[in-house]
Amino acid sequence: MLSNCALQSRVAQAILGDDGCDLAPVLAKGAFDPLRRFNIYRNNTFASLTATLIAVFPITVQLLGENYFRYVAGVFIRNNPPQEARLVRYGGSFPRFLAGFEGIRSMPFVAETARLEWLVAEALDAPALPGCSLEQLGDGEADTAPEIFVQPSLRLLVCRWPALGIWEAHQAGGNIEALARLSRRPERIALWRGSESMRFLRLDASHFAFLHALKRRAGLEAAVSRVLARAPGFDLSGAFGGLFAFGLVARIRHIKPATK
Repeated sequence: MLSNCALQSRVAQAILGDDGCDLAPVLAKGAFDPLRRFNIYRNNTFASLTATLIAVFPITVQLLGENYFRYVAGVFIRNNPPQEARLVRYGGSFPRFLAGFEGIRSMPFVAETARLEWLVAEALDAPALPGCSLEQLGDGEADTAPEIFVQPSLRLLVCRWPALGIWEAHQAGGNIEALARLSRRPERIALWRGSESMRFLRLDASHFAFLHALKRRAGLEAAVSRVLARAPGFDLSGAFGGLFAFGLVARIRHIKPATK
């Protein structure tokens, strides 16, 4: 008799495999055919996971066509079962899978667009906190320095193809016909969840590095020093003011600098 762990492993393999017949010896017989009941469960599992991927990657669906997307999704599901109980977290490795999928090697922009869509899904699943005001920087004591914490939904993406342009073209009022002239063009993108909708910014390399340092909690002083060492002409005041104008500053903590 199989242990619970071994039984669960065999059921999982049968769900993701092409044939559940090897599961027949361990299925309890009842009033209904156990294999038939299992196949219903297996089909429902694939249907729900495929529906999740379609919901998370709607632009990718349009780029590939729904029928072909469903085929690709089926291959992905068989090799990448869910690792969490929350379906909203399923699909994180799908863009990487698309990048290596033989059938779409000639369409590298598909995987890039899927990367953007996954970050949108992550941002929507993160909290949107009230933004701090610029005046709050001066709330600390004279011997303290402010530390900035950005919105938890902030995501940063560097892509080799204009993923945001593709995403925008597929929104209401977008110009899909413009994609006929699609060419490789790198983009650096910041995206986050606003109070009412997703927000996007295209960034140059210096601005991207500044936000990246803040997101990694390198500290405000370190972030400023890093970007100015790389780009002395960086518009720090504009970038700094933009943080507050866009509501990207979620918390400010005033701390005493470490003594040397």
